[in-house]
Amino acid sequence: MTYFVSRQCYWPDGQLTVEIAGGGLDYANPDMLVEKYKHLGEGREYEDPMEAAEAAIEIARAWRMDAPDERISVATGCTMGFTMPFEPSSQKKVLAWARKLRKNDTLDLA
Repeated sequence: MTYFVSRQCYWPDGQLTVEIAGGGLDYANPDMLVEKYKHLGEGREYEDPMEAAEAAIEIARAWRMDAPDERISVATGCTMGFTMPFEPSSQKKVLAWARKLRKNDTLDLA
């Protein structure tokens, strides 16, 4: 499976989120913002969920520094081809999610 990392401004409430979408770009929510942190891995698909999680966390940190008055979260999920904002999660939970996926993956990514 691939994982796509993007910054999102979810409709209708404007929640700002760095999203990790399982399934890749085709399964990302449609509220993606223009890539600003491409050098940190924004707008990229990853085979390794841990790489995606680490990139998302770094992007969120940079975004928070650039917009200190905004509430910016990191979230994981899969839209299954629909639009469905993901629930915000802690960095600890995002990394645990990635470790679990990596461990259960049939590819040896470690």
